[in-house]
Amino acid sequence: MTSRSQSFDHPLAGLRVLEAGDTLAAAYAGRLLADLGAEVVLLEPPQGHPFRTLGPFAKSVPDAERSASFAYFHAGKRSVTADDAAVRALAARADVLIRSTRDGADWIGDDLVAEIEAARPALVVVDVSTFGRTHRDGPHPTTDLLALAAGGLLSINSTTLRGPDPLPLRYRGELASVHAACGAVLSLLGALVERRRSGLGQRLDVSLQASVASVLATAMSRYHYTGELPVRQGNRSVGPWGFYPCRDGTVLMQITRDEEFRRLVTMLGDPDWGSLEIFETTAGRDENADVLDVFVGEHLAEFTLAEFLELAHTHRIAAAPIHGARDILEWDHLAARGSLPPAALGGAPGESLPVPGRPWRVNGTAPPPRDPAPARGEADAAGLWSGPTAHPAGSGTPAERPLEGVRVIDLTWVWAGPFAAMQLAHLGADVVRVETGTRLETTRGLGPYADGIVGVDRSGYFNQYNQGKRGVALNLKTARGMELLRGLIATADVVIDNMSAGALARMGLPYETLKEINPRIVAVSMTGFGESGPYRDRTAYGSLIDALSGIASSNGDVRGGPTDLVMSLPDPMAGITTAIATVAALYQARASGEGVRVETAMFEACLAAFPWPVLFAGATGGEVPVIGNRDELACPHGTFRCAGDDEWVAIACEDDDRFAALAVVLGAPELADDPRFATLAARRVHEDELEALVTAWTSQRTAAEAAGALQAKGVGAEAVARVDEVYRSPVLAARGFFPETVHAVIGPRRLPSVGWVASRSAMGPQGAAPALGQHTREVLTEILGLSAAELDALEKEGVTV
Repeated sequence: MTSRSQSFDHPLAGLRVLEAGDTLAAAYAGRLLADLGAEVVLLEPPQGHPFRTLGPFAKSVPDAERSASFAYFHAGKRSVTADDAAVRALAARADVLIRSTRDGADWIGDDLVAEIEAARPALVVVDVSTFGRTHRDGPHPTTDLLALAAGGLLSINSTTLRGPDPLPLRYRGELASVHAACGAVLSLLGALVERRRSGLGQRLDVSLQASVASVLATAMSRYHYTGELPVRQGNRSVGPWGFYPCRDGTVLMQITRDEEFRRLVTMLGDPDWGSLEIFETTAGRDENADVLDVFVGEHLAEFTLAEFLELAHTHRIAAAPIHGARDILEWDHLAARGSLPPAALGGAPGESLPVPGRPWRVNGTAPPPRDPAPARGEADAAGLWSGPTAHPAGSGTPAERPLEGVRVIDLTWVWAGPFAAMQLAHLGADVVRVETGTRLETTRGLGPYADGIVGVDRSGYFNQYNQGKRGVALNLKTARGMELLRGLIATADVVIDNMSAGALARMGLPYETLKEINPRIVAVSMTGFGESGPYRDRTAYGSLIDALSGIASSNGDVRGGPTDLVMSLPDPMAGITTAIATVAALYQARASGEGVRVETAMFEACLAAFPWPVLFAGATGGEVPVIGNRDELACPHGTFRCAGDDEWVAIACEDDDRFAALAVVLGAPELADDPRFATLAARRVHEDELEALVTAWTSQRTAAEAAGALQAKGVGAEAVARVDEVYRSPVLAARGFFPETVHAVIGPRRLPSVGWVASRSAMGPQGAAPALGQHTREVLTEILGLSAAELDALEKEGVTV
């Protein structure tokens, strides 16, 4: 019999998932589902999955069975290569079908899917593509770079924040694909909750473009709230923040709050500039960032890296070194936590490589090991999934939202935590956002502010990542405030926080106490580096995770880097990963009636989603090649300058046929037969020359003209869209991506929604973010039964707002 901890490690045990696609989005969605215990079968073409030929390779020896990429993304799955009849039978026995292909040609077509749905209404179909299938005609290819262009990231992210000629820069690691994969899994979990209730499946249409646009920090709210257009090399809203040279290395430091800046000034010996009026506020430091950086840089240059990092830790200043790939493998913190378990290589018996482990931990235990990745076609399709399905028949009556009736007590701060809890609200949970008036939530004090007017309820940062929640303000420094919080937790299904390790226990709410208050509670904690290990009590912002996880060192212009990235995108990745773990734990807890504790770490969530530094260091002993916007499987692949001011087109040429079409568009069809460019391998060797030829053509045309001409010939291309153009995207509009919600203070606003569209369940923003204390009286009356007189007394005593 399975023990309780094991069952919670495998909440999707018995779920049958058929992964039919050759994209990273499909692979990572399958990776997460396998880590949740699902039985994932990988459908491979006769020539094998392309990840088998994708490096890095163990000991740098190219071999289809020695790919670190395949070993990581497909560990624990089964592999089938079969004829049409066998695939048809396998698809008909699946609970979940994932479709996502690079060229847009379905491996399992719509006609067959419709036939299976008619026979098995419980089937859930998850489609992932660049723009989604629901609202765009034609083939549905999946291309990360084009999604980054159409979703707005390439208009903001840059090869340099301060140097000349900043170029648009992708986020190496396929950011659009992994966020779309996470959105696919999260919405699938919502669909499974609904299926348990009604017995009915549905279709989930996931867009990489929408997934990108949903996580661009404050870029969207800045434009919508103030009319300002975020640009590359723009200000970061908080600071000092950036790379600063020390005597023997470079440090990444980020100051977010006024109190942190005052601690920094004290740490540096109270220099005169620290008391200048222009640096007193976050807004002032943002406006005068160039001057402030000079002052700060002069002081940091006097320290060795080790001296500064130790002093910063003592003064609670967020700072980190810039890790290369080898540094990650040698980091004692990851060794102490067992964060890099071995993955066996199929073609080398007894040989293994370190890979990122599961990005969550359950009941305080290390995750169980994964099984090896499968050999090609090792499973017989006819023999798989022969028994009855495990899911219940259901009532046949669906709810409007999957998590209707679920209550969440949200104790999160800043970005990653609120983003996680917001996903639960999107799925229909009643998320009660508990704040305190004695220490304002950080993002309420950060811009952009609606209409340029500063106010605690006017922050686009807070309002974007707290949509659909109810807001309660309690003074948790009072005994009565803590008593009210305990009362709310007693009625809840989930309590979620992203405080520092052990902070909730220091407040008097360790997990043991939470269990006493509510034995069925799903208690979720997200920390920066986990609740154990030498780094457990270190300050963590997304920018520090970029630096420590190898993301900064693997991003940059070709043969450049490391890059000081403009946005801290580990935050939403950790947030959506935590939401996945939460809904999965809730799914299992509802079946068992028992509570569970879930732990996630921002660092480990990002290692899992962006594993390339670990894979390269483990396989080759070296660093990740810094290749800018180039790609191992496509060439040319990048952004190319067009006519006009800072105008660019993104081009992703996936194969030889598309390169031949590109050559025709360039007016030089003979390039397809040129030995330098006739094959992908040749094109990659001569990439500098090829990019110069493409740029000579694009620079004479607008981005729209270049993209249109290439698209007409079947070549992947998109104009690099600015944020205002993303807001006007007809594809996003058709998906309802910018719904209008009415905020209690600032009125109607349109902020980004989610990356998926569901055919049956409503899974998106339920309303605007709450004003401070907006629902205090409502919630305390409805949930705890307090009278009006009691509420008046609490306000008078300063317990509530």
